[in-house]
Amino acid sequence: MKKKTIIFLLIFISFGQLIYGQKNKIKIIENNLTEVKDFIFEDSIITKYNILDRMDFYKIPSVSIAVINDGKIEWAKTYGYADIETKRLANKKTLYQVASITKSVNGLGIMKLVQEGKLSLTTDIRKYLKSWTFPDNELSKNKLITLKNLLSHTAGLSVHGFIGYSINDSLPTINQILNGEMPANNEAIIPIYPINEHFEYSGGGYTVIRKILDDNISANYDSLMKTVVLSPLKMTNSTFSQPLSKHYKNYAFGTDQEMQTLNGNYYIYPEQSAGGLWSTATDIAKFVISIQNDLKSGPNSILNKKSTQEMLTPILNNYALGFGIVEKGGEKYFWHEGESYGYNSIYYGSFTTGKGVVILTNAYPSNGQPFIQELLNSVATVYNWKDFYKPIKKKLAFVPETLISKYIGEYYSENPQMKISITKNSNQLELTARQTEKMYATKLNTFFLASAPNDECVFSSSKNDDFIDTFEVVQNNMIIITATKKKE
Repeated sequence: MKKKTIIFLLIFISFGQLIYGQKNKIKIIENNLTEVKDFIFEDSIITKYNILDRMDFYKIPSVSIAVINDGKIEWAKTYGYADIETKRLANKKTLYQVASITKSVNGLGIMKLVQEGKLSLTTDIRKYLKSWTFPDNELSKNKLITLKNLLSHTAGLSVHGFIGYSINDSLPTINQILNGEMPANNEAIIPIYPINEHFEYSGGGYTVIRKILDDNISANYDSLMKTVVLSPLKMTNSTFSQPLSKHYKNYAFGTDQEMQTLNGNYYIYPEQSAGGLWSTATDIAKFVISIQNDLKSGPNSILNKKSTQEMLTPILNNYALGFGIVEKGGEKYFWHEGESYGYNSIYYGSFTTGKGVVILTNAYPSNGQPFIQELLNSVATVYNWKDFYKPIKKKLAFVPETLISKYIGEYYSENPQMKISITKNSNQLELTARQTEKMYATKLNTFFLASAPNDECVFSSSKNDDFIDTFEVVQNNMIIITATKKKE
């Protein structure tokens, strides 16, 4: 057999093994969804669910997913209906509202303009604002506010997010949004906290960014972001068009809590820089990969390494310049989630391992959130994202009835002032302070609550006798609450 033929066969076999491996991973992910819990009991049986069953359970019309491995899109797939009423199937080119994931894409766009010398992260924003006057008050007057503050939610501005507009609503101008004037449906965007002292998530702040771009770069935000970000990254199925341009036919219809299609199919978000992006899982994956590439100063970089590192450096509350930052299992990830009326989404990208995932749904947020977390954890588990999802394992201890009865009673704490009631229900202790919760025993005298599995609730006797009169809450080996009960 000729050498070239042998090489071809080896390549063909390797390619076949790769495809089989991917299909096998996809199948495992599809059947590996589990309820997200802060803790699990040792030796307990963990129920695993199929992705389609969970979509039905949570009322998820469709989901689009793209998995990144070794800095490349390893696979992408869609499930379910872009239009639940006509049973129109979603596909890999179906657009979804990605809501606040927009803030990350906007962040990259701003950093590119800063790198090009067209904007500065440290200039007072008032110098950029030409057709709108910043509403200074006692919290902001004579204080420096920068683009860096706006991007990191440290400017202390109001308006967490926006509720959108139905197809029949009149749409406000950007100045009406900023001023909270009709037909805008939000309050005025004003300072409500001191600058640099408080993390206050503010879609309002991102709308001020849009105004700065309008006044200094371009009044067409959609076209500007296409030029600066979308086109260079070949995000060909993405747009900031609000409302969605009529030539986009292949988009997922938003749904309410009962999985009914929204009036007009979706809500409109004229606050484009805060949550106006329509995109696909594949396009957002391209965005994630570009940042991973820029961190390594790879070929075809959009940003240089220095600018990328600055963009991903947290300021407060583990939030950088348009990106959440989290560390799990020794690996750092940049991430963001998105919620709008009828849509829910998330992405993660690792700093060094070239791993990531994008998940988009046309589900009502409270339906989509638990489903997305289950699917996210399934991907992380199958692709060995070290300790990304690692619920605490608890081993239960048996406590005799005679001892349980000694713990029952009312305990009083001086600092903080509160009453803690310990009662028994079907041979299990319950604690009532602000609410009633079951107590799980890990030792004869030590319990925990599902709401705080890392904290220990410890019973003891101050006089070392049979009368239990002390209840302590221990957090990170420190006693944070001490309560006592009186002998009847």
